[in-house]
Amino acid sequence: MIDAKPQSHAALDSDSRVRKAMKIGRLLSQVTDLQGACVLEIGAGAGYIASFLASRVGAGGAVSAVDIIDQRQVCDGFDFRLVSDTALPFDDDSFDICVSNHVLEHVGDPKAQAAHLREIQRVLRPAGWLYLAVPNRWALIEPHFKLPLLSWLPPSLRDTYVRITGRGQRYDCHPPTHAELEALLHGAGYRTREVSFEGIKAVGDIETGPGLKRWLCKHPRFWALPLRVLLPSHLYLARYP
Repeated sequence: MIDAKPQSHAALDSDSRVRKAMKIGRLLSQVTDLQGACVLEIGAGAGYIASFLASRVGAGGAVSAVDIIDQRQVCDGFDFRLVSDTALPFDDDSFDICVSNHVLEHVGDPKAQAAHLREIQRVLRPAGWLYLAVPNRWALIEPHFKLPLLSWLPPSLRDTYVRITGRGQRYDCHPPTHAELEALLHGAGYRTREVSFEGIKAVGDIETGPGLKRWLCKHPRFWALPLRVLLPSHLYLARYP
């Protein structure tokens, strides 16, 4: 179950959220048609991603979004519901696409994470797609608290690190390793396609100008494959056969 008094880690600025939405839309378009789709975003945050997806599904589609806190900066184009845990307030087989973008690490321990993935599976229609992005436990900089090697520490030391650096009272995230994430997905019965490198390429097209950074993003296999264990995030497209 999600913490009753969660800390908010949502990014609420429009620029980064719209760019993130463009990346999600680009990756999903590799495997499915957004036009006319019924889409669920889990973890609506500021609402920019859900609003962007609503503009892509058109009049024949629909977008719903859920979160445990209402922090929406935009509300147009999608239905929103508050939730209190990993249970989703929708019928079985309701959606063609589910988006879980940096949510899995917030729902709790691996048992709760497995429940999150099974609940998504329940509301997905047959042959529906899950877009899943999860921070890597071995990322050099922890993305929520911006602290070096925070998630590398044993769980008993993470709260102490957060407190002594003045970033909060506790570390409330559970980012999995690459192997742990794949085990969770396969244990829940998903067939998966990792798109971490494709995500880096999309960032190169969407977020960066000319120069070395753009070249690095456009050619991730030259550097990211050897450093795969340290990539900031794992990105997957998954479906339940």
